[in-house]
Amino acid sequence: MKLVTYNIQYGFGRDGRYDLARIAETVRGADVIALQEVERFWRRSGMTDQPAELAALLPDYHWVYGAPFDVDASEVRGDGTVLNRRRQFGNMLLSKRPIFSSRLHLFEKAATIGPHNLPYGALEGVIDTSVGPVRFYSLHLSYLTR
Repeated sequence: MKLVTYNIQYGFGRDGRYDLARIAETVRGADVIALQEVERFWRRSGMTDQPAELAALLPDYHWVYGAPFDVDASEVRGDGTVLNRRRQFGNMLLSKRPIFSSRLHLFEKAATIGPHNLPYGALEGVIDTSVGPVRFYSLHLSYLTR
């Protein structure tokens, strides 16, 4: 079984470009893929829904997403209707085999002020394997907490 874990840093490459297609091509072929720092509706990455985009780029994978960070990103349109969105930052699991269930484990929040004051966590997925159900985790840690 081939496992891949990758902190995609919200799709931002060393060349200064956001490129989810490049990331998808890098991880394609693994049986289980654990991604960290996957976001939804942040300005820095063009207000994109990265889990949906990655799922479209890897259509032969089952996937789940868990976001320890979740705030309102809704806006009122010109006609007065609400475009309801959540700005999220989290982890993703993708699998060639079905993911029976998932849950998000939250970690202690760093007692700091600044850009590293995000909640972190582990996304657990129970995946159907040839030997039966196995728990896999997409885990994002911070050096600022115990």
